[in-house]
Amino acid sequence: MRKPAKNVVYRGSVKNLIALAPPTPARPGRFLFEFTDDFSVFDYGKMPDRLEGKGEALALMTAWLFERLADPREWKALAGSSVWSNISDPEFRTRLLKSPLLKRFQKSGMPTHYRGIIPPGKPLTRTPRLETLCRRIEVWAVQILKPERGEIEGSPVWNYNRFHYGADNFLIPLEVVFRFGTPTGSSLLERVKANPRYLETLGVDRVEEGRWLPRPVGECFSKLEPSDRALSPELALNFSGLTNPEFAELLETSFLLAVFLKDRFARAGIELWDGKFEFLRVRKRILLGDAITPDELRLVKDGIQISKEPIRQYYRRRHPEFLKMIAEAKPKAHRTGRKIGAILKDRGYLPPRLDPEFKKVAEDMYLGLVSELTGLKLLPPHRPLAEVVQLLKKWVG
Repeated sequence: MRKPAKNVVYRGSVKNLIALAPPTPARPGRFLFEFTDDFSVFDYGKMPDRLEGKGEALALMTAWLFERLADPREWKALAGSSVWSNISDPEFRTRLLKSPLLKRFQKSGMPTHYRGIIPPGKPLTRTPRLETLCRRIEVWAVQILKPERGEIEGSPVWNYNRFHYGADNFLIPLEVVFRFGTPTGSSLLERVKANPRYLETLGVDRVEEGRWLPRPVGECFSKLEPSDRALSPELALNFSGLTNPEFAELLETSFLLAVFLKDRFARAGIELWDGKFEFLRVRKRILLGDAITPDELRLVKDGIQISKEPIRQYYRRRHPEFLKMIAEAKPKAHRTGRKIGAILKDRGYLPPRLDPEFKKVAEDMYLGLVSELTGLKLLPPHRPLAEVVQLLKKWVG
């Protein structure tokens, strides 16, 4: 049995954060990301089941992708990829291809917080030299400056004054979401329906359910509040602690990264529809942070999503009472700042466990995806991804 890690500064629903050297306002530190076999859906928090092999698969995927993002040769090759034909807006496509930021990546790679992957009992290394599975990667660590919660007339408000020009070594308090299209269930469709003028912030004239967009669009959401909320570009800029040019770089980095990932997944026969990124400001540079896993992306193969979505669909179909309880708890979570899972546990409610047969399919989904994407042969035996997709169709298709 794995011994509990010391210096755990955060235990999440899918990964733990372990301090090696704490960050300060003057310098970054070093953390370990320890990926677990746990999962979370509907903002509940850690669910009762564990998906065996998921932690090692996601650590491997994140390390493999971050290593390629840091390689200038990968960015040079991207310029000639057929993936650019998926962007039908010629002005936007030309802007990215001629971007000084792309030229910078072609010269020195994309800066990220990734330092290496750590096999048990061995020093920091890179994926080509891995001989055994592992679930830890080492990253640069930064301060997490949380906004201050207050109330006005009984409603919560958030003060972001701790994020200001000149601050350094901090987690930028935003999730940047990119979208190549709007599949059924996309939350963007709901926002545009509620406020048609929202399209003006996206750079497109219309969005249609189940259709690709003429260019990728970007949205910003709050990261460090109890529940994410969509932010206008102006609010996102003022929350970020970045200058105008830095914020523009943040968005353009997101678009270039989205195109990079779309190319990589297309090579594996997988469609990338949307996803989210997190960033750090370290030594006056914007660095890609967090992880890149199916849990941060909407990936589709043969019409079936390969991510947490099949698990969400499983609960929607088989346990609708769980979603009802989540919906009832959300207003209280927003009002009090408490986690949804804690509120439901106080009511004596625990989510139902997965059917054992579906659980095995979900495990093979993660293992098959990472094997297909990376070509690495380290993961335990599993069904091929194409077979897994057919099984998922029987459960949730």
